[in-house]
Amino acid sequence: MRSRRGRPSSDKKLALLLLLAAFLIPLSLSLAPAESQPRPRVALLEVQGYISTAVAEWIEQFLETAEIYDAVVITINTFGGLGDATLKIVDAIMNSPAPVVVFVYPPGGQALSAGTYILMSADLAAMAPHTIIGSAQPVVNGVPSQDPKLINFLVEKIRTMARIHGRNETQAARFVTHNDNLNPNAALERGVIEVVAEDVRDLLEKAHGRTVRRLGGEATLNLKGAVIERISRDVRSEVLHFLSDPILSTLLMSLGFLILIVGLTNPGIGTELVGGILILLGLIGQGFSVNLVGLGIIILGSILVLYEFYTGGTLIALPFGIGLLVLGSILLIRSPPGIIYIAQSWLEEAMVSVVLVGTFAGAFAGFVVYKVARVARRRTLQIAVEESGRAVEDIASGSVGYVVVGGEYRRALALEDVKRDEEVKVVGKRDNLLLVRPARPKQA
Repeated sequence: MRSRRGRPSSDKKLALLLLLAAFLIPLSLSLAPAESQPRPRVALLEVQGYISTAVAEWIEQFLETAEIYDAVVITINTFGGLGDATLKIVDAIMNSPAPVVVFVYPPGGQALSAGTYILMSADLAAMAPHTIIGSAQPVVNGVPSQDPKLINFLVEKIRTMARIHGRNETQAARFVTHNDNLNPNAALERGVIEVVAEDVRDLLEKAHGRTVRRLGGEATLNLKGAVIERISRDVRSEVLHFLSDPILSTLLMSLGFLILIVGLTNPGIGTELVGGILILLGLIGQGFSVNLVGLGIIILGSILVLYEFYTGGTLIALPFGIGLLVLGSILLIRSPPGIIYIAQSWLEEAMVSVVLVGTFAGAFAGFVVYKVARVARRRTLQIAVEESGRAVEDIASGSVGYVVVGGEYRRALALEDVKRDEEVKVVGKRDNLLLVRPARPKQA
């Protein structure tokens, strides 16, 4: 009879291993880190300086698609701006799909006039230390307005916003009627803001878990450990913001009118066009429709390009025309006249395409102009006196026009009246101009 003494021992070991595995596997699963929850996303928009049409358009377009964020923080530091732009921003904030926090920042900054209206429209209003809000009386043509129609509207507007968000309506109205100015502590005590914070991260920590009153009802802010995504302006917004500076727009308008007057009194040197362009650009800063300005710039650019091809080369019209076409397209592409049904991504791609194509075309045109200018200068100096050519247009005595000499277009000063297609003779040179006179014999 065979012995089986080793078998019970191996069975015990196997059973022990199975028992140990049954204990350790659940324990390891319980100790394993649970799948992390996605962190909240917060968009950060920074508004500095004048509240212009460009700022309003930027905020409007962003807030229309802000539902992917848990909150939007707008930091603001301004002395005021355009009334129409301010009301557009206010309406965009009130109707935002995501809660909007407006933060007067950085420390020592201010949100006066238009900035106070924007602050009162926020779902959560906050201020950094040593900042100031208030002085919201409207100003018309540089003078504080006393028009009861305008004052009553703005008072009721700011009171309504305060009522919706549960703030002090009386103090909100006094910003307009009495030009009250409050620091953070006073604003918090009088119930027109909810938070005083050192910076954006401190603001999010203090805002977490708060229930805010919005136009569509109440919402609880979940901002703990939020990821902050800084939103920058695109090329178009940067151009508009630059042109919207009140000092720059006034300067452009003034220079434009002066240059236009010079052009009208001295026709033929192209200053009328320069003056018109400066006036159009200055109108943007005055709140004029960007659509109409962009359309006008595109028309001027098209005229310059066509003029370049029609005249056979002025060395100036083509690069200027291309530049105006690019600028007009940038102004129009994100704000076309009428309603459009195009994806936002397509508009962004179109903007990049316009800038790239315009840059390439402008560089190419500049290179061509440079080469043509060098060739024209060199060939003009090589043309011999007494060489014959043909006039391509009527040129009055003492005027400059174009002639064809040696098979190429040349600018020439007529010493006598020259008719179109008439044969001319080169009699000299002056300041890179050919001096020509008709080749016909002089009458006795």
